[in-house]
Amino acid sequence: MSTIPENYLPIPENLPDKIYPLPEVRLPYLLNPCQYFLDRHIEQGRGEQVAIIHRQRLITFNEFRSEVNRLANALAARGIAKYDRVMVRMPNRPEFIITCFACWRLGAIPVLTHHLLQSKDIAFRANDSDAKAIVVSADTFGPVREALNRCPTLKTVVVTQEPMDGHLFYDDFIADQLEESATVETTRKDWLRIIYSSGTTGNPKGIISEIGDMVAGIRVANKYLLKLKPDEVLGSPPAFTFAFGFFSILFFGESGCTLCIREDFDPEAMFQEIQDRRINVLRCVPTGLRMMLEMADAEKRWNLSSLRLCQSAGEVLPATVVKKWKDRFGVYILNSMGSAELNSYISTREQMPEDKMGSLGTALPSVDYRIVGEDLQEVPPGSLGELVVRAPWGQVYWRRPEVQEKNVVNGWNRTGLMFQVDDDGYFWLKGRSDDMIVSSGYKIPGGEVEEALLSHPAVHEAAVVPSPEPIRGFLVKAFVVLKEEHPDPEALAEELKDHVKSTIEPYKYPRVIEFVRGDELPRTTTGKIQRFILREREAQQNSPE
Repeated sequence: MSTIPENYLPIPENLPDKIYPLPEVRLPYLLNPCQYFLDRHIEQGRGEQVAIIHRQRLITFNEFRSEVNRLANALAARGIAKYDRVMVRMPNRPEFIITCFACWRLGAIPVLTHHLLQSKDIAFRANDSDAKAIVVSADTFGPVREALNRCPTLKTVVVTQEPMDGHLFYDDFIADQLEESATVETTRKDWLRIIYSSGTTGNPKGIISEIGDMVAGIRVANKYLLKLKPDEVLGSPPAFTFAFGFFSILFFGESGCTLCIREDFDPEAMFQEIQDRRINVLRCVPTGLRMMLEMADAEKRWNLSSLRLCQSAGEVLPATVVKKWKDRFGVYILNSMGSAELNSYISTREQMPEDKMGSLGTALPSVDYRIVGEDLQEVPPGSLGELVVRAPWGQVYWRRPEVQEKNVVNGWNRTGLMFQVDDDGYFWLKGRSDDMIVSSGYKIPGGEVEEALLSHPAVHEAAVVPSPEPIRGFLVKAFVVLKEEHPDPEALAEELKDHVKSTIEPYKYPRVIEFVRGDELPRTTTGKIQRFILREREAQQNSPE
């Protein structure tokens, strides 16, 4: 059996305190995610129920379990064992979910890897996680091919869709394997997945979550928020490699519902799928929900009577969008706040008072919180401060002791979010303690975009801020000071966008570039750019409804 090196995990005194106030978060010590999220439903007689819908493919729980077991056996034959890390890279497809469950069957740890990452980003994650295998789709294989010679531990490469470069072809890899597989014993203290979250500076942070943390989190979220049942259908377009999208897999496993997945988002196709698949609950980022509102006469063109609830997260959801959805479609949108590190901890509810619209709702059951000042001491009620929380789950960083020490203080998890909490316990978000830009549900560190721009020979200075936009929530906007005047600014702007796309993840590129003189940027007395002033200007000039 493999082991995790001791220095890859935080020292005990920097681990979060956990509390277990409710029966649903008190879990047995022996707990395997594949048994809990899959076998349990078959044992309860749902084997012939449809588990996953993808395009025209319908997979029953029995078929799903069979493929999970065959992949687990194939990986085990390649030496994958408990605690080994296995990268998963593809859009939202059944094989993504199957790979995660196969890892859990073996006690291995899936490493979620976004399908738009470039080769250097793949190499970093492979080497940081010491991944031994990767399951990757053929249409996202190119950057993996480029990265392989920099990934010494990555010995097993399995490609879905079609054979590629002499690597293992998924269909052949599992074809001759048995449909039964032994479940490796795991406990609630073992590990469910690693996900990487970009920070404002430096390399991405690996976040590793205990099995018990994720099971407790999804039990609370389903019992008090979505309330999914086995005979319902959950629609989920957000990418599984983000925390919000990955939670759809857990909602599916917790409830035994049918999961209807999409690998891209198109509002017309989404409405059609709600009608055709009789979707009951839709989980979608605010950008997608706004795009759906743009569809004229959608409530007349499609039968949406099955849809009872939406859940949104990942970016700001204006109260006007919630109201328009309720008025047009008769469906309420839950706006939930969480993170890759901390699951969900705050959410609106279906029966919110009118005067609380615009807030992020109240703390979830089993979540304890404080609002603290810069000294991390609790501030008076109603005061502005940073939210810190304790729950049955907590944040644990992989191979980043300095991040762990900063973000978990005296057992409390720091969120980096600034809130005021009113007398009724409703949370009013006032900002972030960093410069993260959330656009279309993607979290984009402004500093990383600036660094990419500065690597271009024409750029002298750059300041990147969020610019409000009605569909995406915010656009990434860059104020750029050139080293010398350029004869064709429009052509240079496109060149800079392409440069950023080729330097960091493509989706992070600035959609808007404004060239300015150095003396036009607001600065401190020491010459540092005051980005908050630029943010305020953009907010005033481009505020959405």
